Amino acid sequence: MLLGGALGPPDPEGGIFLLTTMSSRRRLFAVSVVAALVLAACGGDDEETAGDTATAESPAVTTADAPATTDGDTPATTAAETAAETAEDTAEDTAPATTAAEAPVADKSPILIAGSFDLTGVTGRPEHAAVVEAWAAWINERGGINGHPVELDLQDTKGDAALAQTQTEELLAKNPVLYLLATPGTETAQGATLAASGVPIMGVGYNPSIWGGNIEAFKLACSSEEGSPLPCALPNAFPIATTFGAVVDQQVLGALAAGATKGAVAACAEVDSCSAATPVWEATAAAAGLEYGGRVLVSSTAGDYSAECIQFIQDGVDFIQISGGSALGVALMNSCRDQGYDGIFGASAGSVSGETIRVEGVTLAGGINGFPWWVDDPLVQEYIDAMEAAGVSEDGINDPTATGLWSVLQLFAKANANLSDEPTAAETLANMYTIKDETLGGLIAPTTFTEGEPAPARPCFWPYILEGGEFTNPLGGLAYQCYPAES
Repeated sequence: MLLGGALGPPDPEGGIFLLTTMSSRRRLFAVSVVAALVLAACGGDDEETAGDTATAESPAVTTADAPATTDGDTPATTAAETAAETAEDTAEDTAPATTAAEAPVADKSPILIAGSFDLTGVTGRPEHAAVVEAWAAWINERGGINGHPVELDLQDTKGDAALAQTQTEELLAKNPVLYLLATPGTETAQGATLAASGVPIMGVGYNPSIWGGNIEAFKLACSSEEGSPLPCALPNAFPIATTFGAVVDQQVLGALAAGATKGAVAACAEVDSCSAATPVWEATAAAAGLEYGGRVLVSSTAGDYSAECIQFIQDGVDFIQISGGSALGVALMNSCRDQGYDGIFGASAGSVSGETIRVEGVTLAGGINGFPWWVDDPLVQEYIDAMEAAGVSEDGINDPTATGLWSVLQLFAKANANLSDEPTAAETLANMYTIKDETLGGLIAPTTFTEGEPAPARPCFWPYILEGGEFTNPLGGLAYQCYPAES
């Protein structure tokens, strides 16, 4: 979906119930099951691919240099300070190159990382498994995690909630030390099983039933109380990607950063959840100073949207937030371009990839939830080199879910740099609480996990502008933005 999951596909297990009275605004999202909140990580209705369940074999263990990690950095108080600190610390944060003879060897017992991925089906992105496999090969060539080679078992949910739940139970029975998620269509169905497992949960997702969140527009914080309208993160979940409702806020702020003055939402007409987060979008726009141009329902199958585009132009809209599948987004952008629309289109999170970013003659803007891959930075280049060495496609590399997954895995390796000779999930879970003010050299916003407390909401993201086929970060480099701003 182009406006993230909050305006995304229907959840097969449930949905969002919007309470519209003023007295209920702090209870805006009574979430029984909230996969409908998943932002643009869904692949879109034109990206279904065929394939079998993907299980990654353990990459061959070779020798090279030690994995690059960083010392815990003090959290930046501003995005500019983060960028400056990153520039100063890059050299010491990056492990020095060594020869094969000097490199550590992954000669201890292997550790298993299991994962659920929507690889095929309407939300399928097979590239995401390839990214994890590339990281495993990279880390194993550098001695694994404290000498333990990484093995993978990544299962394709196919976007099927019942299948995902069964696979989750089967994978947990194999005693993994980490469970990865990239499953926008099935997270809710997996939540209870994952919460009871005691295995650390990481990945890229936006569903509050797994990752928690907060809605700044309505001053609604998460709560762990039963029946809370907005749950906190699972006790064993460790989010680093942007959580709900910052995944909506980032689009408004991205529009402003690109120079927009009036924004409207174009939502798919077939699915109610395409419009579900519009109240948050409208409220954030009002608070941030972006004039709201309303919501327009558009058919996903129309193909031509000339009438809607002409209306946007007449209304003075210069930012069109698309909430629908990628086929809708591409067709709408082409139609509006042909009608002379010279404003900006909004795409966010995982939808900033594939066909969406290849439409010629249009400008995209918004926010992404993984570090920008186009930035000239040694740690970004390290990621690119690892992906290219493993043969990951350009679409797989140029993808914020991919960069988010790389960050997740690097953070897990950082936390477990002193992993014992006989590792267990209980140990890796405890090790996650050693993460304090960690930035991975600028690849993530400052991150701290505290034992006994649910992981905090992640309100930070990287704004971007895509114009003339070139990406830029209006803040520069790896600088990020938070909403509300960091104090």
